[in-house]
Amino acid sequence: MKTVSGNPNTQNPWELVFPADHPISRLQALWLGQRDRQPVRMDFQAELPAGVSLPAAEAATEMCRCQFLINYAARARLEQATAPGAQLEAGSLVLLSADRMIAWLLLFPPVGANRGLTTAQLHQVLQQHSVTSGMDWNLLRQIPKREERYFVPFPVARGTLPVPGKDGSVLERVPRALGDRPPLEGLGLATYNTLNLVRRINEGDVICEIVPPTPGKAGCTVTGETLPAPAGRAAAVPEGRNTHRAPDGRFLVADRNGHIVFSGRNFHVNAVLHLDETDLAPDAQIKFLGDIHIHCDLPAGVTIKTTGSVQIDGAVENCSIEAGEHIVVSSGVQGQDQSLLYAHKQLYAKYLEHCTVYARQDVLADCIIHCDVFSNGTVQACTGRGVLIGGTIRAAREIRATIVGSKAERATHLLLGGLPCEERDSAQLQQDLEQIAHKLEEEEGKSPSPGREAKLAKLRLNQYITQAKLQKTHQELEGMPALARDREGNPVRAICGTVYPGTKVTIGGQFLVVDQLRENCAIGLVGGEVGFCESSKGGGRD
Repeated sequence: MKTVSGNPNTQNPWELVFPADHPISRLQALWLGQRDRQPVRMDFQAELPAGVSLPAAEAATEMCRCQFLINYAARARLEQATAPGAQLEAGSLVLLSADRMIAWLLLFPPVGANRGLTTAQLHQVLQQHSVTSGMDWNLLRQIPKREERYFVPFPVARGTLPVPGKDGSVLERVPRALGDRPPLEGLGLATYNTLNLVRRINEGDVICEIVPPTPGKAGCTVTGETLPAPAGRAAAVPEGRNTHRAPDGRFLVADRNGHIVFSGRNFHVNAVLHLDETDLAPDAQIKFLGDIHIHCDLPAGVTIKTTGSVQIDGAVENCSIEAGEHIVVSSGVQGQDQSLLYAHKQLYAKYLEHCTVYARQDVLADCIIHCDVFSNGTVQACTGRGVLIGGTIRAAREIRATIVGSKAERATHLLLGGLPCEERDSAQLQQDLEQIAHKLEEEEGKSPSPGREAKLAKLRLNQYITQAKLQKTHQELEGMPALARDREGNPVRAICGTVYPGTKVTIGGQFLVVDQLRENCAIGLVGGEVGFCESSKGGGRD
């Protein structure tokens, strides 16, 4: 806020207060014929239309400028007005803000004659100061008619600010996220649609509408200068594999029939490979860019690797399956301690027996028996029999089951916290590096031969790639919070309807061995040690 001659105004930063001995106050006393001079107050916001205000942040700078100009003009006017025989018509002072967005008109009274300024003359004065735009004609017409028109700053012109254009947007016809997690009941009869893991789409269907950005609307100063406005930014179109923009650019459509998925940045339409008994020879190796739907049991020895989801309507024997998204096994897995299932999202199965399972998200089954499970989310066995017996179950967030362990006290190990998939990857990569180093040492010890250098080059390349993968895995593990909580800050825990003796629960370096039957309990860290904690009702779903 600007103050003048030691008279501050702490209430209104857009007001100037001139003391009684200031030239402005002397001019006012001369005009009114008063001996006792009074301070003059000028409120630069008083004449603004209702709802219009000036930014307080700019008040100090603007008031300092206006004070300087008024001081100079008032002194000159006072010298003229007090000269012998002075005859002066009304005077004027035009005050422009620094950004040329507002113009004030300040009038001085006539001396020796009662000749004021007309609206036309006021307009001419403004034009002489290059004020040509944003004129408030109603105010300008009123000024000559007002009794109190002198020593008042009238905001006679206001500029218009530029209006930026609106950014483009994407209106989704297909939601990015799937619905709620499906129940496992009746999984043997389930299909993709009932599980809600994939969404079908046909060639030419609209995925989303693309709203283009709008141009900005230019502004203008009171002196007629154009203020350019930035145009809106175009929306990032989630155009992925097997999708394209319509010719007019307004729609994103599917290129083919298939399953639509959202990868986190783009929509993709996955092709679907349908297989039955005649397509599945023993020891077959199937690689596919899309989703695979197997309408039968999966025979022993088959290897499947796909970027999408795998749906198996029957049972799985000792096979290897890696899916870039979900794995759904309707009739369960009899792994014979040889099956490996790796889902980069969720894994669903009616049952899992004697197999190794990896899931970057959740693992859900009716029962899990003697399995080695790695999950970066939760492991749940709460439907159907809801049993979890034997093996080692690792989950980053939570393990939940109706029954854990068995009456025979079968050893069952639950490990909570961390990133189990990355931890297993780190151990495997470290083992791979050791094997590569051993092979390099063997090759380097051999006599030079035409094929030796090629083998060495290949081994060194594999060593470099494996080291890069290991470094990335270590970085992910370093970003993990304390093992007592998951990435969202929730406490890690095992929730059990019934837990039998022989069950071991490990969190970090601490562990608890259950030595007696427990009902409806939760196991987590209590005071830095693994112990039983509060649980509303064990074994149920939240």
